[in-house]
Amino acid sequence: AIRYPGIDAVGHYYLRYAMPRAFGDVSDQERNKYGRVLEQYYTYVDGIVGRAMASMRPDDLLLVVSGFGMEPLSFGKRMLERLAGDSQLSGTHEGAPDGFLIAYGRDVAKGSFQRASVVDVAPTVLYFLGLPVARDMDGFARTDIFAPAFTERRPITFIPYYDK
Repeated sequence: AIRYPGIDAVGHYYLRYAMPRAFGDVSDQERNKYGRVLEQYYTYVDGIVGRAMASMRPDDLLLVVSGFGMEPLSFGKRMLERLAGDSQLSGTHEGAPDGFLIAYGRDVAKGSFQRASVVDVAPTVLYFLGLPVARDMDGFARTDIFAPAFTERRPITFIPYYDK
């Protein structure tokens, strides 16, 4: 597992320049200078994901997961942040869109699937690796993301719990 915390940080501090109308106090100079930072960072991470996809072996699985979305801070919260000393903070997760789960690999079903949660990641990875899923785990093994040929040859198994 590789975590890229930069997307979160860039979103918190550069959302205002990517969505200047939502803030009303972004100058043209700021928009021109910083308006594409968030988009450029997504392009950078997209390149990393693309290279990971290109280097995959036939039995590999790539999961790209975001636990939450980002939305502009409300005017009141922006004022509070200014008073608290962080006047540049512009994005928040409160009320933001849900995150996402994207799966890629030979054994992944084509198309889209029902909404998943970050708590589904660990049980799904255990299932993919042929390991039992602990019944005390939050989340579910998302067998629906895999092609029928994969799930037919890999039944889901369970254990009560994993020792700590």
